[in-house]
Amino acid sequence: MSLNLASHGLYDHSVIDDRKARPLTIAFATIVTVWMLAFGLVSVSAQIGAQSHHMAVSAASTSPAVQK
Repeated sequence: MSLNLASHGLYDHSVIDDRKARPLTIAFATIVTVWMLAFGLVSVSAQIGAQSHHMAVSAASTSPAVQK
């Protein structure tokens, strides 16, 4: 059957068939998930760092030992 389709130009070898679609989908989903986790961890760590810096600055400004 594929020989008949190939001879009439109805079969395109560059088209992704079902056998290749599932691994590509899994690979794409894995890449997107890892990217989202990495982006989330960087965002959360930056936010925690900013909050701890803000708390240290506010604690130092209200400390009686620092004020002279």
